[in-house]
Amino acid sequence: MILEELIWEIIYNPIEEMGYRVVRIKKGIDGSKNLQIMAERLKDQMLDINDCVKISKHVSVLLEVDKRVEFNFGLEISSPGINRPLVKIEDFVRFRGCVINAKLKKNFNNQIKFVGIINKVLKNEVIEIESNGEILKVPFDDIDGCTLKLD
Repeated sequence: MILEELIWEIIYNPIEEMGYRVVRIKKGIDGSKNLQIMAERLKDQMLDINDCVKISKHVSVLLEVDKRVEFNFGLEISSPGINRPLVKIEDFVRFRGCVINAKLKKNFNNQIKFVGIINKVLKNEVIEIESNGEILKVPFDDIDGCTLKLD
C-alpha cells in the first residue's frame, strides 16, 4: 500500500467525525518532505486557519500512534482552494454540471488535456464530459488529474 492510501485509511473516518472531509492526500509536493492534506468542512466546504490547526493536531496524534507509518515528515493542512482537485469518483458526481480542467494518462480523441463540463457519471465509472461541442466518455481510471475551473 502506498503512503497516501495508508494515511487516507487512518485519518478519513476520524476527520469526518470531526466535521471535515478529506479531499486529497499527497506526499512530497514540489520535492518537499511534507505531506499535504486538503480538507473542507462538511457543512459549508470552507476551511480556515483554526480548522487547519485542529486537523493538524488530530492527524499528528493519529499518525504517531499508528505503527504502520514512519512519521518523519511535516504536515501541511490546506483548503482545496478555488481550483479544487477532483480525486474520487464521488467528486465527479458531486460537481456534475461544473467546468473542469482534465489531464489524461493517455491520448483520448487526440487530446491529453482539455476543458469541459461534467455531464454525468455512468454506472461503470465512465465520466461523460462535454468539450468543444463533443461528448467524451472518459473512464475514471484514465484521468491523471482534474480540477474545477473557477478562475
